[in-house]
Amino acid sequence: MQSIRNSILRHMGIRNSARQWLFKEDGNALSRLNQYIYASTGTSSDQIMARVIGLVKKFDKIDGTKVTESANFQKDLCLDSLDRVELVMAFEQEFSIEIPDEEADKLTCCADVAKYIASGTEQKIGENS
Repeated sequence: MQSIRNSILRHMGIRNSARQWLFKEDGNALSRLNQYIYASTGTSSDQIMARVIGLVKKFDKIDGTKVTESANFQKDLCLDSLDRVELVMAFEQEFSIEIPDEEADKLTCCADVAKYIASGTEQKIGENS
């Protein structure tokens, strides 16, 4: 099993420092690998924004024609607090991140979400360098 893991990591070009970060003993290796791959693909802010808007448009309680970068989730898209929690969970799953409750309350539109995700991606790249 160890040799398979090492072969995969070598094939992906993951450095030794990133390997140590990836296989910390807290059991979140898969989640961290998703974050590493996502961060290392060089996803631009425009791509993040497009994914966020696409995800919001797919949300069944939202009229997709009203979704814009600046449309307020509560005021413009008529989401209540439970709907916003579901949407945040969808962002977490889509982007393999965790959004703390206090940060989730600050995310009022697609632009806020994309900015938060992009800042987390830049931070991960900096940690892995």
